Amino acid sequence: LEEDSRFLEAEKMYLAVDEPDLAINMFKKNRDFSAMIRLVEHYRPELLKETHQFLGQQLEAEGDLSGAERHFCEAGEWLSAVNMYRTNEMWPEAMQVAKLHGGADASKRVAYAWALSLGGEAGAKVLAKQNLVEPAIDYAVESGAFDHAFELAHSACVAKLPEIHLKFALYLEDEERYEEAEIEFIKAEKPREAIDMYLHQHNWLRATAVMTQHDPSAAPDVFSAQAKACA
Repeated sequence: LEEDSRFLEAEKMYLAVDEPDLAINMFKKNRDFSAMIRLVEHYRPELLKETHQFLGQQLEAEGDLSGAERHFCEAGEWLSAVNMYRTNEMWPEAMQVAKLHGGADASKRVAYAWALSLGGEAGAKVLAKQNLVEPAIDYAVESGAFDHAFELAHSACVAKLPEIHLKFALYLEDEERYEEAEIEFIKAEKPREAIDMYLHQHNWLRATAVMTQHDPSAAPDVFSAQAKACA
């Protein structure tokens, strides 16, 4: 029956003699993957995930990416589908899979990776088209990729620059790179933050310098803190 391509009849015969694996392999060999999955699901459910993964990998290797996506996702391995599309530079498809199975945050991460792969204004345009410039900037900042955050902001969202400078300043302060942090606080138009940083370090000279140049109204706080420390 199998040799005559009478597969459904052959299936019934295999099942009648309690040989579902032979029926499964028959459909696998003849590329009737829906029938193959149907039998695995019923007779070998413990192998269902592995079977979907296998078919996903096989179809990907053959260039049937949409078919591979379907099986990867059925296996719960949607990230494999996303990475497959990324590898093939099919970014819209990667974003669609990420959004459907991983939600908005996953989709934003893919958009960010897409923009990063393009770089510069081309990357910013991709994000702008998806209304994802600001989320991508936030993600870059959270990831510590401040150079890319600044690049995106300069290209497509200048209003975010002070916020990025501030977060970069706080990062530099945590890293004990105080002079660099001071510069970023000033660029963020937050001189008081730089003053407070130096007061905490008892660096009266720099606190006074920043106060004198950028925020004279902080004089009472600077002199009071210095007096208390010297008392």
